[in-house]
Amino acid sequence: IIQNNSIQIIKMEDRQHPNNRSEIIYFTKARSALKYGLKILELKTNEAILIPDFICESVIAPILGNSLQFTTYKTAKDLSPLWPELESAINPNTKALLMVHYFGQPQDIPRFQQFTKKHNLFLIEDNAHGHAGTFENKILGTFGDIGISSPRKFEESGGVLYVNSNININEVFHPSLTLEKLKKNTLLSRPLLKKYPKLKHKLKLLFKQRLKYEDPRAFREASEDDFYLSPGKIERLESINWKKTADLRRNKYLKFQSLAVKNGLQPLYKSISKDSNPWCFAAYVENHTDAIGWFDWGWQHNIEVFSWPTLREEQILDQGDAFQKWKTLICFSLS
Repeated sequence: IIQNNSIQIIKMEDRQHPNNRSEIIYFTKARSALKYGLKILELKTNEAILIPDFICESVIAPILGNSLQFTTYKTAKDLSPLWPELESAINPNTKALLMVHYFGQPQDIPRFQQFTKKHNLFLIEDNAHGHAGTFENKILGTFGDIGISSPRKFEESGGVLYVNSNININEVFHPSLTLEKLKKNTLLSRPLLKKYPKLKHKLKLLFKQRLKYEDPRAFREASEDDFYLSPGKIERLESINWKKTADLRRNKYLKFQSLAVKNGLQPLYKSISKDSNPWCFAAYVENHTDAIGWFDWGWQHNIEVFSWPTLREEQILDQGDAFQKWKTLICFSLS
């Protein structure tokens, strides 16, 4: 571990996967990791990044915050790119392509790599949904020129920036950034209640209402400052047995898959990668009314069933392909 400006850079070659040749820098959130990762690429003002149309709006802010533009490409029902349309979306202003490992399931990485090499584009790898998952014994997030991951989705803290060793990382050491500010726990997040999940669930039903997952605008997040993750939390994340975590989550995934098939849902993926660390289990329902019914079922059974992603306002208004997917895709939490 190298100390620099009060942050830690972790050399991947010192970790358990020797095939990796990237460096890790920890932020509090993955969106901050993406923001400063884009600075490393040194793209020019108004140059563009190709991003999938089915993506959370939190990806957009780091792009615009770097005075860059974006162009969307359409995705198939399994969220893989529609490659002919992706090809036609490229123009002289296009400089990078975003590859997203939805819900922790690896995309066709070799094809993305071949595509970006052919068109001389940077490959940006978004593994926010599958922290510490691997593909061919290499950590997801380290296949691109830069990559991001979000242990916060699994352990409530942290966003990771992976940087390939052939890229200058000086831009990430920003003088305005400091270590995170610690937050106080709320009643339902206190460690004592976590030991008694049934009690926590009863209190939740008594004092809280189900979140409005059927509202496409309900989960917009306000802009926040960027912080490096504190050394103590980095140490904790680095000490976690992520392989064990992934094994447990894949087992839960398969149970929800069985439940979904029995109830007429269509799993987003027919099978799950054997080395993935899935964030959730995703499946399609027939219509939005069915989705709401599953949100209610999850609330009553202490299982979080939710919608994803939070789309951009223009996507909601035009009600195109991405919005139609959003209306019928539901996610079962594996936490």
